Amino acid sequence: MGKLRELRSAVLAALEAEPWPEGLARLEAWPAKLLVGPLYACLLEPSRLTGLRAATAFGAVAARMYSEHPEDARQLMRQLMWRLNEESGNIAWGIPEAFGEILAAEASLAREFHRVLASYIHERDCATGDNFLELCPLRRGVYWALGRLAKARPELVLAARDDLVQALAGDDPQSRGLAAWALGFLLPTAGAPAGVQDGFAPARAALSALAGDGSALELYEDGQLRSVSVGGLAQAALAGR
Repeated sequence: MGKLRELRSAVLAALEAEPWPEGLARLEAWPAKLLVGPLYACLLEPSRLTGLRAATAFGAVAARMYSEHPEDARQLMRQLMWRLNEESGNIAWGIPEAFGEILAAEASLAREFHRVLASYIHERDCATGDNFLELCPLRRGVYWALGRLAKARPELVLAARDDLVQALAGDDPQSRGLAAWALGFLLPTAGAPAGVQDGFAPARAALSALAGDGSALELYEDGQLRSVSVGGLAQAALAGR
């Protein structure tokens, strides 16, 4: 029990250390598999920033696991999927963000699991085979996770484009803002072929409609939280950041 407390304290101190991300390097002293339990616990920290940094640390830890024992990393992904399953009985706070950080950090896992991540915001008409997350705060986490993946590997998020556009018209301001942020990594550059540009016309129109939306939210990026607005994120997306 003493060693577990020591590890938990070490992980928490690493996540709280400034300047970020120097604390991440401290975690390399511990075997990757031993860090999984403490990181799950840290996702639930009262400090939102600490919880989100725990998600970032999951990315680094899973990438190390994959380099050492790929199947251990795949098993971790299956654990995350189970926690997002209603049958698990969990309220999976922080799990979507950890999912996104892992896929951003490890290309092989991204190729295997990116469609699963996108499925959590895709609402189907049929009663079976639907992973759509009914709980709005969890969906917010998926919008952020898709943005994090799009920042690293935009080609893997293109299939979620229409669902992200749909979120721009939703009632939840945080979801609108995070979807706008994610779409900003997907919009083609001015030199892209006309056919590609045409495919993003609905996204550009929806983002333009949000330009004056002053709803506030906090955006986690590069290990820090910053205050932004939905309109500001929409404008940044349209401007190519």
